[in-house]
Parts: sequence; C-alpha cells; structure tokens
Amino acid sequence: MAHEIAKLILEHADSGKERAAAIRTALSMGMPLSQIEEYLDWLDQMRPPKPSEED
Repeated sequence: MAHEIAKLILEHADSGKERAAAIRTALSMGMPLSQIEEYLDWLDQMRPPKPSEED
C-alpha cells in the first residue's frame, strides 16, 4: 500500500522541486530507488510532451 501512495505522490509532482520532494518521500516510505526510477521513466513516456516555448 505504501508503494501505491508513493506512486501517486510521484505522479502528481510536476516541477523539479516537487519531483525531488516526491522522490525523498517515496524513499522514506520504503520504495527502492530502482522502482522509483522505473516508475518515473514510465510516467515520462506516458505523459504527452510539453509544448515548447517556441510554439
């Protein structure tokens, strides 16, 4: 259950600071760093690309 909560926290972290805090929280909840990295990589692939500033 703790890993599911950690995944939700990671999913809702948008900025770099929020993501760093979410990673620290997930680690403190016992989620292994390798799983955090895999989940963040998966999230990055699933999210639509952000529009560039030139568009």
